Amino acid sequence: MRIGKRFKKKCIPLQIDNKNILYVTELKYMGVHVCAGQLLKFSVEHHRSKFYRTFNFIYSKSKASNSEMISVELLKSYCFPYLFFAVDAMSLSSTNIRILENCIDRALFRIFGSCDKSSLEYIKICTKLHNIKDLVEKKHCSFID
Repeated sequence: MRIGKRFKKKCIPLQIDNKNILYVTELKYMGVHVCAGQLLKFSVEHHRSKFYRTFNFIYSKSKASNSEMISVELLKSYCFPYLFFAVDAMSLSSTNIRILENCIDRALFRIFGSCDKSSLEYIKICTKLHNIKDLVEKKHCSFID
């Protein structure tokens, strides 16, 4: 994998024990997925899939309680760690932040059954799930300090 202006250029294969090392477009290091490109980019697709897998399992078990707030608290305590894993060490693009916000919006839509954008914003304020971008920036700043 290469990062920089020449990331698409072919280069001489590296060898270990007379075997070529494969070039990949994405690699995982300590849970962080780094993508090849002109600039350093990170992928949150794996975080998203783990979030949805956990949320679907928890929601299928908690919907019998008929309490949306129980589902929201379980979402916060069990699903958020998968969604925000290592975001403090990454500099996320606005696209990645939108992906994270979309995950939360879809989960809240499923819990509350609200499809209106203004209703979702009100629910996010009431459940203290608004300003995901600020939360990510705060985690990043605390990691840097």
